[in-house]
Amino acid sequence: MKLLFLILILPPVALSSGCTTTDQIRFLQCKGTIVKIQDLLKLYAPYTDASIPPTVFKQISKLCKRTLTCVEQIECVEAKKGVSMMDYACEGIEMSAGPFGDCMVKLQSNLPDPKKYQCSELFEKDSLDTISKGCKMFTEDVECVKNVAKDYCGAPAADAFKKGIPFMKNLMKC
Repeated sequence: MKLLFLILILPPVALSSGCTTTDQIRFLQCKGTIVKIQDLLKLYAPYTDASIPPTVFKQISKLCKRTLTCVEQIECVEAKKGVSMMDYACEGIEMSAGPFGDCMVKLQSNLPDPKKYQCSELFEKDSLDTISKGCKMFTEDVECVKNVAKDYCGAPAADAFKKGIPFMKNLMKC
């Protein structure tokens, strides 16, 4: 989803001398993995119309797990704050890499019935390319999206969507 790329921007952070050398090294290691995630996302969005292939999302998901483990090892609050947004970004990526992401891909080529589901336009290709449209999915149209996911892709997709809602809302500041 291109939307995730728009949100996953690493803010510059200057660490104070209050952080130990170990924390500073861990911060740089975590930041390095975040840069790898950003580089993978840059291959697809926003510079191209190509959707991010599920295999790339799976690769990003593995990098996220490594990043989150790295972030957990940082003890200095300042250093941790500099990479803490990865909790939200990675949960959103996890949602996109899992059953709900697979469902989104499926629904983009076979749109849900707009007469039955008022949120069907959210599943059109490139429909979530702005934060405001993405927020609509996770705030206003939650029940509709959950029903579409369940009806078209099964309970695991609906559950993955439901689990990802708070992280996506936080990430997009909805």
